[in-house]
Amino acid sequence: MQLPARVTFFRRRITFALVVGAASALIATPRAAWAHGHLVSSTPAAGAHLVAPPGSLRLTFSEAPELAFTSLSLTRVDGRDVSLARLRIAPNDKLTVVATITSPLAAGAYAVHWQMAGADGHVVRGHYEFVVATGALPVNSSTSVGATAMTHDNPITMPPGENGFGAGSWPYAVIRWLQFIALLAIIGAVAFRQLVLRYMRNEQRTSAALMSDTERLPMIPIASHNAAQIAMWSVFLLAATALLRLYAQSFALHGSMAVFDAALVAPMLTQTVWGYGWLLELGALLLAFAGARRAERGASWGLLTVGAILLAFTPAFSGHASSTPRLVEIAVIADGLHVLSAGGWLGSLLMVVAAGIPAAMRLDGKERGLAVADMVNAYSPTALTFAGLLVATGVLAAWLHVGSVPALWQTTYGKTLLVKLAVLSVVAATGAYNWLRVKPTLGQMEGTHRVRRSAMIELAVGLLVLAVTAVLVATPTAIDVAAR
Repeated sequence: MQLPARVTFFRRRITFALVVGAASALIATPRAAWAHGHLVSSTPAAGAHLVAPPGSLRLTFSEAPELAFTSLSLTRVDGRDVSLARLRIAPNDKLTVVATITSPLAAGAYAVHWQMAGADGHVVRGHYEFVVATGALPVNSSTSVGATAMTHDNPITMPPGENGFGAGSWPYAVIRWLQFIALLAIIGAVAFRQLVLRYMRNEQRTSAALMSDTERLPMIPIASHNAAQIAMWSVFLLAATALLRLYAQSFALHGSMAVFDAALVAPMLTQTVWGYGWLLELGALLLAFAGARRAERGASWGLLTVGAILLAFTPAFSGHASSTPRLVEIAVIADGLHVLSAGGWLGSLLMVVAAGIPAAMRLDGKERGLAVADMVNAYSPTALTFAGLLVATGVLAAWLHVGSVPALWQTTYGKTLLVKLAVLSVVAATGAYNWLRVKPTLGQMEGTHRVRRSAMIELAVGLLVLAVTAVLVATPTAIDVAAR
């Protein structure tokens, strides 16, 4: 049965408006908002005039730098490079990197070019200059002449080239958006199969009107198979976004000419928190792929369940949770639970629409409407539980990353978070409408059509929430901005 033309037109217009709004939000985000860590101080200081040549460079950042993501170079004004020893973290100061200058500095102006990224992998870079005075004593000190404030220009995050494709670019936000969609679909498939369909099968019913429930049980394996197929395609999509994220990260760090240099990529994966998270995602994807194949054949969903849970925690390693200045372990756990709860709520709703209702439509006569009613009744408590967990973990994340109430409207991160909450409230309002107005009409085909229409709107708004989230995870936190 086709939907009325007006309803179809209205739904298409809403979806189009939401997609355009999401794209506009991503494109309109200021490029400077992608920066995370920044240079706090340096020795020598920016603009310093030294009476003695320095024996080393010491740069202190706002967050702990990953050495595999960090580089320093020292050049004379004529472009000649000065030899530096291998970078190291300063003793008892995880925020400071040190590079010993291995050749004596003559009098003249010098430029320090730096690049760094913290545990979340967001690359920032910048440069500053200092001068060694004529007649400077050849000792390893860095005494400055005159007042020289240790302040630095705002770092940039674009890779070599003005409009490159890097981890801080807007195309990368689109990749994260697709990553979140695929991730929530995989988690949603597991939640739908392990909770919703299992609840439908096992629930003891006492109403005489539902005594024919056994006639609707054949839809459960069909719905399970449909969900497994969606999970498989989502695994492929998530794998593609993982490869694109690796390319973007390498491009941002090494430039287009060395993006596939194994000697540079290997340390990036094996010596950084970002790399550990990427490798964990790769392993979890292989597990999820094997599990989805088994699930498609009607076998156990155990492997896919484990893979989905592991995948839920991978975004924390490339986001704010891994670089928060306090309670890192709690932040990572909360982030993983936040992703799990989002998948359990919106992802399983997607399965109800894309896997469950089509399976119910294969039943005969009035059994279709009754099967959909059973499914929605099984989904509702699952959705409420996951939505509650989503709110709780979201509040915890806001407390860790915002720091103060005024920061909600005084920082880009806070404003973006408010936008996310506003859009999420629309999703919640749509869910409440389904609970109060649509759910009581279930059992008939008209109720099935109504729940499908409202669920489609809820999912469309959910896509916008994910788009805002893709921007939010790459925006400096309010705490980071306050540190400047």
